[in-house]
Amino acid sequence: MDAYESRPRDRIAEKIECYIIENNLKPGDTLPSERQLCEAWNCNRMTFRAAAKRLIAAGILASTPLVNYYIPEPRMLRNLQDLGSFSDWVKSQGKTLKNRRVSQSVITASARMAERLQLPRDSQVLQIIRVRVIDDVPVALDTSVLSLDRYPGLETYDFEGLSLYALLKEKYGVEISHGTEDISLTIADEAEAGWLEIPEGSACYFLTGITYDSQNVPVESFKSVARTDKMKFISELGREERKK
Repeated sequence: MDAYESRPRDRIAEKIECYIIENNLKPGDTLPSERQLCEAWNCNRMTFRAAAKRLIAAGILASTPLVNYYIPEPRMLRNLQDLGSFSDWVKSQGKTLKNRRVSQSVITASARMAERLQLPRDSQVLQIIRVRVIDDVPVALDTSVLSLDRYPGLETYDFEGLSLYALLKEKYGVEISHGTEDISLTIADEAEAGWLEIPEGSACYFLTGITYDSQNVPVESFKSVARTDKMKFISELGREERKK
């Protein structure tokens, strides 16, 4: 069997990354023109553009119709194990958060909602849909669903200006203890693209999960559509200790 060889796209992507490092390029700096780099590296434009597209998806490059490829601001990193509030995480990044309310309404839980929150069928729940805006840039469209039987009066608060987790702790004595989360990729539909100010069809992270309190009672069922060019999710790995 022939030895595995990297694809031309991957080799050009590596050359672009090396060029950025060797020339100490900073956010806002631009690369030489596509034509110049193709000539220097003896590659065709289709291969170069495939490599650039891969680096754009990884947040290493960016481009606009009027500007050549350039170095973007680094994406914000969020640990998947972080159960703190979104507001606190944004503050830890030295940035400011605003919420744009899409909707906040009392609805009858669907069968799926009731199952996830361990509620009787047809229970009343509060559904909050917000756009998370960091330093005036929309980065995520978040949906939270919570039981009104467990948190009566929750619907009277305006979550455009409040932290949900902070209110749960202050008013209901509830702290998030643990949770489950699933992350995948999705394509932004017309509505999501409009709220996030990105082209329709853009790749986005899609997160779904449930949070629990210390008594293992479900607190929140959530989903989030997040921009891949502004956020990056990481996970810390560790060796699990085996019980003897």
